[in-house]
Amino acid sequence: MANGEKEPTVQAGARLTDGLHIAMRRSEHKPLRIVWAALIVLLGTATAAQTPPRYTIGFADTLLFNDSLRYTSFGYDGPAPLFVQAWFPIEEPVGPRLTYRQLRERRLTGPLQRVHQELLSRADSAFVEYDLRYPFDGDDPINYAPYSEWQVKDSLWAMRSKAYRAPWPEILDRPVIVYHHGSQGFSDENVAMAEDFAHLGFVVLSCNFHWPLEGQAYGSSIVWKPDEQSIRTMLRFARRTARGNKVFYIGHSWGAQEGWCTLHERGLVDAFISLETTMEWKTDSAEVRDKWPDVMEALTTHSYPMPILMVADSEGQPPYPMFKGVRADVRYLDPRPTFGHESYTSAYLMRLYGKGRFPVPDEEVMLTQLTLYSQLHRELLEFLWEQVGWPALPPILLEADPFHRASTGSSAVKIPR
Repeated sequence: MANGEKEPTVQAGARLTDGLHIAMRRSEHKPLRIVWAALIVLLGTATAAQTPPRYTIGFADTLLFNDSLRYTSFGYDGPAPLFVQAWFPIEEPVGPRLTYRQLRERRLTGPLQRVHQELLSRADSAFVEYDLRYPFDGDDPINYAPYSEWQVKDSLWAMRSKAYRAPWPEILDRPVIVYHHGSQGFSDENVAMAEDFAHLGFVVLSCNFHWPLEGQAYGSSIVWKPDEQSIRTMLRFARRTARGNKVFYIGHSWGAQEGWCTLHERGLVDAFISLETTMEWKTDSAEVRDKWPDVMEALTTHSYPMPILMVADSEGQPPYPMFKGVRADVRYLDPRPTFGHESYTSAYLMRLYGKGRFPVPDEEVMLTQLTLYSQLHRELLEFLWEQVGWPALPPILLEADPFHRASTGSSAVKIPR
């Protein structure tokens, strides 16, 4: 752990409800990293012989370019740079675990260095605005006195992740996941997801799909249309990395919308996970066509050749009105408890790490969000595990199913009662 304490362990064969009990012990003033032990329980609750292999997590970065998109700002003029981050299994760690801030450190020179610095500055501002400033169920800013929001941000980013710096592997003979962040999001907004999946044998790639533009708000597009070429650039790289293994795409919010606009092309991905486009609860097709014309056109004119898992808290039950006619094999998960739009990202849950140092006025509801985030990870993992064709994961024990379920074209994943 960051302070030198031993990581909590979970006994093989423990019940899922034991893990959730660990997650909900709010009265204990231990570092809140112990909450993440619930994720371990969710990934395997049988004997050690039945659980999948676990790996040490390596981290590396690289740089790609979208040759179809010209970017000009901060002294740079050329193809749009994609600052790629990668989490992957390794055999042995070297050195200490990286801090969250170190995941963003790069050796760049010239104009690209300035571009990357400007990108991180805007990503930090987005983190403060969307993940730190407000409680889950309120509109008044959290009072962190005597600390500023930026001091809280720096303290959280100084904590250690679960990943170790590693050289880029010459061969990564493993399935690869490409993650696409939401509007005004950032490439490492879901570090916990990347770590969890790399721990179990996947490679996870993420990059910026925004660029800092002089005089414009973060999230403004270079061209106001779906950025299919940046996605294709990442997916082509993923295919080379996968060496014949399967390639998957996970998109959150705008990242999910971009997936619907792009992934109808056969051969791009082997499965698609759509995490709350924000269109799921819409019923007025005219409104949807006005606000999301490219997504609506894709949904009504294309078919999708891969299995799709859709997740959204619509406060109702799937399938969703605007997606009922989609020509695809779609499985739906809709959380029964309230699940916030930002709760799909581990960046939003990082405030819990500050307990004991900073106020967490909404601790109870945030822990509920963390529990559901953990349960969702298990669902995503089962879905991808099935697509890879690996032996089935051990069953888990839940007192109640936390999701509404539906499917078109195949049976939804079932949880044993």
